[in-house]
Amino acid sequence: MATSETSLQVIYTNMVQEATSRLNAAQGFLSSYGMTKNLPELEAAVLQIRKSLESIALASIAPNKTQYATFRAMAMDSPDYTKDYHAGRIFNTLEKINKDFYPVALLPAVRQPDGTHHFGRKQSGFLSKKRFESVYDRLGKYLHAHNPWGTEKHLHNLANELPQVIDQAFGLLDLHVTFIRTPQYKGAWVIEASRAGNQPKVITSVAKSDYAVQDS
Repeated sequence: MATSETSLQVIYTNMVQEATSRLNAAQGFLSSYGMTKNLPELEAAVLQIRKSLESIALASIAPNKTQYATFRAMAMDSPDYTKDYHAGRIFNTLEKINKDFYPVALLPAVRQPDGTHHFGRKQSGFLSKKRFESVYDRLGKYLHAHNPWGTEKHLHNLANELPQVIDQAFGLLDLHVTFIRTPQYKGAWVIEASRAGNQPKVITSVAKSDYAVQDS
């Protein structure tokens, strides 16, 4: 693998590690909130989850970095991709570059009769792209102080949903694959993340030509 691809892989794994670390922080804040009912602790959990989702989105730029930067440079407003942070807008751009950019959650590899190993897809227990975007947008409205003349945000009710969001985010990152299609490199990175916050492990796969990603 070329040096440029290696450096991008390091960025990817660093961002995944950041995402898992933030999820762990969110769990800590939620646990504390469960005992104290102190609203700022719940809000801290919300902030860490949203930043974790942004870390996943920023990680997804890495395998598509050259095309992403080129595409963003054509924008009339804010063409500098290095200032991007909003997960939804990042996803919208990546969709135009690589329709298979979103990580695919995997099951542990199973050895086949021919000696190869096969990673099956998870069917549940992970954050789907649709769910990711919905959660990210929803959490955004809790990042600011509540306007007393506005509609009640029912922040306390959100606390009951966040543990599942965290678990689904971990379920996506635990073991997943991201697909790369560039003129220089076609293949996939299989990433094994650590819920303890350790550096993720990577298996690199190189395709000899273009390939298709099946839905199941």
